[in-house]
Amino acid sequence: MRTAGIICEYNPFHSGHKRQIDILRQMGYECIVCVMSGNYTQRGELAIFDKYTRAESAIMGGADIVLELPFPYSSFSAEGFAGAGVHILASLGTDAICFGSECGDAATLERAAEAIISPEFKELYSEILRSGRGSAAAYFDAIGSITKENASLLSNDILGISYIAAIKKSGATLDVIPIKREGAAYNEKSLRENILPSASAIRERIKTAGEDIESALSEFIPKESLSVLTKAQRSGSAPVFADKIGDKILSFFRLLSANEISDRAISRSSSGEAIAEDGCGICQRLCNTAKESESLEDFLTASYTAKYTDARINRVLLFSLLGVSDAIVHTLPEYTTLLAANATGRAFLSDKRKSCDLPIITKPADAPNSVQKTLSEAADSLYAEAMESGKGFDLFIKSHPFMLK
Repeated sequence: MRTAGIICEYNPFHSGHKRQIDILRQMGYECIVCVMSGNYTQRGELAIFDKYTRAESAIMGGADIVLELPFPYSSFSAEGFAGAGVHILASLGTDAICFGSECGDAATLERAAEAIISPEFKELYSEILRSGRGSAAAYFDAIGSITKENASLLSNDILGISYIAAIKKSGATLDVIPIKREGAAYNEKSLRENILPSASAIRERIKTAGEDIESALSEFIPKESLSVLTKAQRSGSAPVFADKIGDKILSFFRLLSANEISDRAISRSSSGEAIAEDGCGICQRLCNTAKESESLEDFLTASYTAKYTDARINRVLLFSLLGVSDAIVHTLPEYTTLLAANATGRAFLSDKRKSCDLPIITKPADAPNSVQKTLSEAADSLYAEAMESGKGFDLFIKSHPFMLK
């Protein structure tokens, strides 16, 4: 069985994602294996639908099996996010990895990946940052300086480059299939007729659509996938926004000092020296701005700064709340959880469980005792509190995968 892997968020699954799966089918891949972020995204935000709902919508949209890219790996910067996802796909013996790319040229992306794992990259990148360039611009400037070419690379290529770099560093044997992105830019905020959408624009539409997401999104999300999301909304479990736990977030940063938050993370993570992705005063900034803010929106607006990306500040906020130390950034997932599968996916899973060294958990409560389990359970409990229906804190411990018969 030829297998292709996709590392994804599906926040939410839409017609552009279905196009990617359809292309892989046309290429002869019989099983599409998705390693999908759990309840938190790479930008350090709560996913708009929970992980089981999003996994079910992916299966209804054509995927065969969805496994979790667990917290905190789902919310690392590109290097850590890619490394964790590639680790899971490689452990499963997947034949290829496929991803969307503005560039779309495998050779160009491979040269860029070689550049970022070269000894001189980090120093050159830091030097360009100090000159005042933004992080994305400095990243591509450093790549161009090393490769000696002016490649047409954009922000959405960063993850693709990181996937290839992770494959090279780990020695994994995964064929690389970049698919040139079509339609809206990945962070575009508006939906346009007859244009493949961005997930960002869909989330914006969901915020304003009220209870009518079915008609509001029918052009942009496959019918079967949209029915799953609509069902979740009608049950009161979605959409999910951080505003519901805004007071809890503000109280946390008002009541604890940056040193206390760091010590808590080091204790919960069983090692480390600081909050993951901090080490530069972001946590202290969060503590300061919380005391001067009346709402979560005010808090975030005041915390964002031109010096760091909004995503990095979001991640430090999240890692502070949940106790993730910098030491965890250098680890890899110890297990993955099955979120959804069809018959083909179950056959794949049955075969891989005989040879895969990475545990694949069906019941979250059965996960091996580890720092990953501790952090994942804390993260899922917080997410459950943010759900509109006020689900119990142990909702996800009791959850089970969706199985399409």
